[in-house]
Amino acid sequence: MKANNKANISILPCKGIVTMVRKLAIGFSIIVLIASCKKFVEVPNPDNEIQTEDVFENDNTAISALSGLYVQMSNASLLFSYGGLSVFCGLSSDEIYNTTTSTIYDPFAKNSVPVNEQTTNFSRFWGRAYTLIYQVNSVIEGVDKSTRLSSLVRDQVLGEAKFLRAFYYFYLVNLYGNVPLITTTDYRENSSIPRTEATEVYKQVINDLKSAQELLTESYPSTGKVRPNKWAATALLARAYLYTGDWVNAEDQASLILTSSNYVLENDLTKVYKINCTETIWELIPPVNQNTQEGITFIPTSTTSKPAFALTTHLFNSFTTGDQRKISWLKSNTVATVPYYYPFKYKVRSSTVSEYNIVFRLAEQYLIRAEARAQQSKITEAQADLNMIRKRAGLINTPADARETLLIAIENERQLELFAEWGHRWFDLKRTNRADLILGVAKSPYWQSTDTLFPIPFSEIQANPFLKQNDGYF
Repeated sequence: MKANNKANISILPCKGIVTMVRKLAIGFSIIVLIASCKKFVEVPNPDNEIQTEDVFENDNTAISALSGLYVQMSNASLLFSYGGLSVFCGLSSDEIYNTTTSTIYDPFAKNSVPVNEQTTNFSRFWGRAYTLIYQVNSVIEGVDKSTRLSSLVRDQVLGEAKFLRAFYYFYLVNLYGNVPLITTTDYRENSSIPRTEATEVYKQVINDLKSAQELLTESYPSTGKVRPNKWAATALLARAYLYTGDWVNAEDQASLILTSSNYVLENDLTKVYKINCTETIWELIPPVNQNTQEGITFIPTSTTSKPAFALTTHLFNSFTTGDQRKISWLKSNTVATVPYYYPFKYKVRSSTVSEYNIVFRLAEQYLIRAEARAQQSKITEAQADLNMIRKRAGLINTPADARETLLIAIENERQLELFAEWGHRWFDLKRTNRADLILGVAKSPYWQSTDTLFPIPFSEIQANPFLKQNDGYF
């Protein structure tokens, strides 16, 4: 809870990282073989190395271990890796608002997340991310110790695992700031790790992604784009460099993708979120017989019902006349004479599976390079990248012709292109230090400067006395 909101904190059962990894040590060896385990068994402190060593003595079981990680990323609704960032970060920023009577969303919409909020802050974000990080670390350790894997499978599994670890830490550091940097499965070591400075976490993210680039191939190791390749690692690396202000490397990495000829902007906006779209770089398969969680969550159950989440007036009014995204990616239901506009990027709520959860797509890389170039005062080049996205949306070239005006134009374009998608707007406002300016007005009277970070779950601080709470919470 915020420091200015006085309320009692209930003492919760200890659910710290150390407890979690004790449960996972044996559970993981089951997950990797059946690729779908929903509950972990309480066990004494095991020698987890013995539990998993056999998995990595065979190419097929090693790949099964890796496949289990992807299943875990989308096996429940509104996880951070399965729609949760789109919804809860959209509420935390200025994109969407809750129209239902459910109170689970209010703390995020009002930027007043209690420290003991478990349903989302712990279970969907912090706890889920560290569960997956434990599993990734177990895969990395297993591959490193193995002497029987083929070199091809060894490189592929290790590259994907490092990519995934970077992916999870990227979102943790952007949600919470300094976080424990755990790169081992040793619960004794993990039980007392303090929060690591965000700069060091980003170093690990970048190092893992550079390693993944070297290990992964340009081709996808799967049917379709559902397992990452070299370009997926490059896409996240370009974003990591952008977020850390390394404009030269952000431009270079985005350029590698944009000049590779492997991906092309889809000019038909209604097809951008279809399976295997030409601009998709990486997508996740939803659970069996489902489309995306965004489709299930954002699309109303009927044409006469309110959507659970509607666009804010600010976001709706940001679309100018002629913007084809307003036509293709928004829809509305009118209830009691009130129109409710909602995100309609994904077109299917429940029907034949035709959409996967798109994680990275080419449009973001144009916007990354545009911003990196603008920051270096490469005005003409930045305009060219920005205009690629504007042209696809049916808009004229940007009139912005100076560094500062161009950066604002790119920020606005990111809002319109990436809305309700993986928390982009929430993270953009924070990383550019514009959250106070924008959300201070949009979220008045709830907004405080310290709201840019979610609170460390109280149960984690109970379990590890070396963890300190984020400012603004108690």
